[in-house]
Amino acid sequence: MTTIEHLAILLLIAAVVAMAARRMKVPYTVGLVLAGIGLALLPFKPQIALTRDLIYFVILPPLVYEAALYIEWPALRRDLSLVTVLATAGLLLSAAVTATAMHALVGWPWACRPICRSGPTSSA
Repeated sequence: MTTIEHLAILLLIAAVVAMAARRMKVPYTVGLVLAGIGLALLPFKPQIALTRDLIYFVILPPLVYEAALYIEWPALRRDLSLVTVLATAGLLLSAAVTATAMHALVGWPWACRPICRSGPTSSA
């Protein structure tokens, strides 16, 4: 089987999961996670490389679109300040934990230096 055929099968599975999730009244993303766990336990696995482009341009847009369709605007408006604070703190905390873990466990260099030490840069 080619990569396109594997992707077609995975899209078919995602469509079936979407229909089942709607019928069972659970979020689509929960169904996708459960389907992914089920597929991971199967003895045969499609050999699809999980690249940054695949995540950003194929997987993430439908999830964000689906979340935007079913957002409860009055609840978001009511809790906007709390959501903003938690999202900002959560982003900063998760970035710091991830950077520290990758630096300590894998030996990756720190991605950025303080501006005062980096000196002038040009984008030529």
